[in-house]
Amino acid sequence: MRAFAATLAAGLWAVAACRTAPPQTAAADEALLAASEPSRADEPNTTHGIYTEEQATRGLEAFREICSECHETKDWTDPAFLDRWEEASVYRLWYWIYERMPHGQPGTLSRQQVTDALTYILQLNGLPPGETELATDDDTIDDYWIIWKKVQ
Repeated sequence: MRAFAATLAAGLWAVAACRTAPPQTAAADEALLAASEPSRADEPNTTHGIYTEEQATRGLEAFREICSECHETKDWTDPAFLDRWEEASVYRLWYWIYERMPHGQPGTLSRQQVTDALTYILQLNGLPPGETELATDDDTIDDYWIIWKKVQ
């Protein structure tokens, strides 16, 4: 009987201790979650030179011919734009452009036009070019993460 009483008392003490502990705030939960998430900066990303100068030049041409009807270059360097895409996959932004642009005629851009325009956006934001063009196939585009805050 004493063993049972001791076990019961210990259990009640543990429950009471849990109930009197200060509740964890949502901000504390978010901070803990953010601290446990690995940064994409350690994985293949846009700071590693994933496009060529020539490709970004073609992207500038696409911008002038197609995109500039609705967009200004500042649209793609705006902090809200950068925050929206920071640490997203390059493919996610690529596909967003591919599926929705140009306005009024979505889906009419070729894979190469979308890829070139995307590399122009990378260049506008100070990301370095490399020796190899960014490919147009889904699997290759999806190998990279967007990182540009560290460049700014």
